Amino acid sequence: MMSSGRVALVTGAGRGIGRIIAVRLAEEGFDVGITARSVKQLTETAELIKQRGRRVVVAQGDVTSSGDVSRVLAGVTTALGPVDVLVNNAGYLGRYGSFADSEPDDWWRVVETNVRGPALCTRAVLPSMLSRRRGHIININSLQGSRSGGTSAAYSVSKAALMRLTDSIAAETTGSGVVVMDLSPGLVRTAMTDDRPDLGLLPAEEWTPPEAAAGHVAALVSGRYDALHGRFVHVSDDLDSLLPRTAAHPDARVLRLVPAGPDDPLSDA
Repeated sequence: MMSSGRVALVTGAGRGIGRIIAVRLAEEGFDVGITARSVKQLTETAELIKQRGRRVVVAQGDVTSSGDVSRVLAGVTTALGPVDVLVNNAGYLGRYGSFADSEPDDWWRVVETNVRGPALCTRAVLPSMLSRRRGHIININSLQGSRSGGTSAAYSVSKAALMRLTDSIAAETTGSGVVVMDLSPGLVRTAMTDDRPDLGLLPAEEWTPPEAAAGHVAALVSGRYDALHGRFVHVSDDLDSLLPRTAAHPDARVLRLVPAGPDDPLSDA
């Protein structure tokens, strides 16, 4: 294991994808701050990180609370140093069903968790990253944000909003040394997906192992793929082949409203 002397903060790190990402970053030489709402689950993740020989800070909190986010960041930076990598992994799927049958408070909780959470965490770490002219922010996103339909409008809306948040922050930070990207982990079997109504109908090949997402996170924060700044990356992507393809198309893998043709007024917008 190489020692990077760098610090990562992973939200939603108590279980599932977040836990595996946090452990993988420890294997890559990062000291890791981990946060989630369950202290018990965080403690289990922390033990795995310690087994990799890295320092870890457990900071229980709710990413939708600005007070909690400030406290988490203070605890991590005091013990480990400034954050070099932020992985906004904490997310909430909500209840399946139509928008007409949705419960408004639960619907809004999905949006708050998936958009307000990453916004607060990013806002907390960004000034330090900008002053040091280095940092990586990985927002765990979903293709559901670019598709219509589905069984959770709140989730789709939140992930589309997260794409726009990534795009906006990327535009502000271009050339600053701070790199921001979306990463879709694919369809991963976790506690969050166990309530899918079509769970028994999905073939085995539809599922992606969570280790694949962790491997992509490790690659994206290595610096080798910083040219993908502001882009949407999928776990199935071959990153080396994606680089030249996105370089040739400025609007590739970003959220855009595409004009309907040359006479569409959007063409000149």
